[in-house]
Amino acid sequence: MAITKTKNSEHRSLIKHPDSHSRSSVSHMTVLSATSERELVRFALSDKTLAEKSIVELWNRYKKRLYLYVKYKLNKNRYAGEEQEKYIIEDIIQNTFCDVIENLKEYNPKFEVSTWIYNITNKHFVRYVRETQKYNGKTLGFDDTAESYSLSSDCREPDIEFELKEFERIVIVFVQSLKTKEDREVFLLYLQNLHTKNIANLVGNTQDAVRARLNRTIKSFKKFLNKRYPEYLNSTTLSQIKNLNIRVSVK
Repeated sequence: MAITKTKNSEHRSLIKHPDSHSRSSVSHMTVLSATSERELVRFALSDKTLAEKSIVELWNRYKKRLYLYVKYKLNKNRYAGEEQEKYIIEDIIQNTFCDVIENLKEYNPKFEVSTWIYNITNKHFVRYVRETQKYNGKTLGFDDTAESYSLSSDCREPDIEFELKEFERIVIVFVQSLKTKEDREVFLLYLQNLHTKNIANLVGNTQDAVRARLNRTIKSFKKFLNKRYPEYLNSTTLSQIKNLNIRVSVK
């Protein structure tokens, strides 16, 4: 089975062992966890004291998302067996971040960092598929012209649909974890982009009561993300929460 070529060993060591920092770096990592992705790239390029830590922070935010994304792409196109899948995915996402590190200067801050990183991921996925086809001596039905990506941050959009579907799944898990029918009902109506006045009319309660319940539920949602899916607290996907198509029973 063809595997993408190994990148710079120092870069791989950095993303394989992101926790090998001194204790003095803990405060820096805490500050960086609340830093925007554009700022992280800027620090990586211009701040010697924060460069490595900024890269590690980006890696921590994206490693799980990219793992799920490449897994989705492999399963969709049936390009890996279960035994090989884990190694192929790890190879692709590690090569992705080696390219991120080596090509930071190519990032255009006019565009989202996520778009740039997903484009690089897709480039490596396409490369893996082409090498697999060549290795097998046949075409497996993959349209590589439809997924031709470069390292530029202003080329094609990444598979945003996948990100939204994954975020929908996370929101559904949260909604199902809510203890009361009222909390589930108010939060689901909020996701439909309704004003608290409209929600109050629909649930037969006062606007103040709905606002208080909603504020409490949103705080719970952020705690839920922070504990189980922290990468989405810093994701532009979070801003899409009111555009999700959530279908959950409130019983």
